[in-house]
Amino acid sequence: MASSAAGIIFSSLNNNTLSRLTSDRTVAAIPFACRYRLVDFCLSNLVNANISNISIVANYNYRSLMDHIGSGKDWDLARRESGINFISPFQTAFNADGEMFSTRMEALKSMKKEYIDEFKEEYVVLMDSDQVVNIDIADVIKAHEKTDADVTFVTTDISPDYTAKHPQMMLSSVAGKVAQIAMSASYDERHPEHSIGIYVMKTVYLRRLIEEATAFNLDSLTQLFLKNCKSANYRAYKYSGFVASVSSFLDYYKYSMELATSEAARESLLWKKEAPIFTRVHNSAPTRHTSTAKVENSMIADECVIEGTVINSVIFREVKVEKGAVVKNCVLFHGTHVGKDAKLNCIVTDKDVNITEGVTLSGNDNMPFYVQKGRKI
Repeated sequence: MASSAAGIIFSSLNNNTLSRLTSDRTVAAIPFACRYRLVDFCLSNLVNANISNISIVANYNYRSLMDHIGSGKDWDLARRESGINFISPFQTAFNADGEMFSTRMEALKSMKKEYIDEFKEEYVVLMDSDQVVNIDIADVIKAHEKTDADVTFVTTDISPDYTAKHPQMMLSSVAGKVAQIAMSASYDERHPEHSIGIYVMKTVYLRRLIEEATAFNLDSLTQLFLKNCKSANYRAYKYSGFVASVSSFLDYYKYSMELATSEAARESLLWKKEAPIFTRVHNSAPTRHTSTAKVENSMIADECVIEGTVINSVIFREVKVEKGAVVKNCVLFHGTHVGKDAKLNCIVTDKDVNITEGVTLSGNDNMPFYVQKGRKI
């Protein structure tokens, strides 16, 4: 049964803070967890809630995103009605310089007339593609209906040692009612919950927010949430499972390492039978491990050849690790070749990188070394 909700996915909010991984792709198209892209988690969460009217807002570097999603058939979204709408790059009419949007609200303003005003669904779910989670969106909508909220924020508790590269939306709630919203890059006991970039609201309320933003010349959805927090009925839906907030290159690396080494994280994100994560299907051969291969605590995709040692690593499709090579604490993108007796530690390679025989490369946990797409070292 189709849901009475539409979905909007923002694909490129943190392109600048993830610049190493987004020079040739948008944030939503960043590879993750050895066979997925970040957008797969947003799409799967929506599809698992029977939401079939989904708009993906793109800005630039979106070709690989469109290639990955195609018609949407792998998510059962290749439909005559509804399905996936790509909101392709556009210039904002309200911006005197004619620049492309850089915030959620700028995008929402520009798509209101042709898209949002045409939504027939009662509710809309807004999602940031840099927030990786496997959550029951249908249950979030039920909670939203039950409390008659204006906006329901999906949140997670943060630890006292939490830090972020840039200020994030933090909240405090009492019995589910949001009491305060603040922007912070570190833990604050007054605002111990982190918004994970999923917002549920009635479609009419979203239209009202856009109109208010236009009237007050506000370009930020967060500004509106801060402005209206005291007067509106804002609710928090607290999620306790695995969440990866990929707002920086270091975040990307650390969450990749957590997935490689933590079975609990993989179970929460990838192994829920009732909530599968869908992705583009490749008809690939299985990975081949030779007699000299040694693998520990690693995620390895199909069509790889492992002859050497792989420990605590995430390995994407068509990667070859030759005999005598040692790969530890690494993320190797599609097509990476690691030559004989090479030694890699705390490395992230982009697509089609060639590490030649005997080379040693090393970063550390807080400063992983990145190798650009197509490089030979």
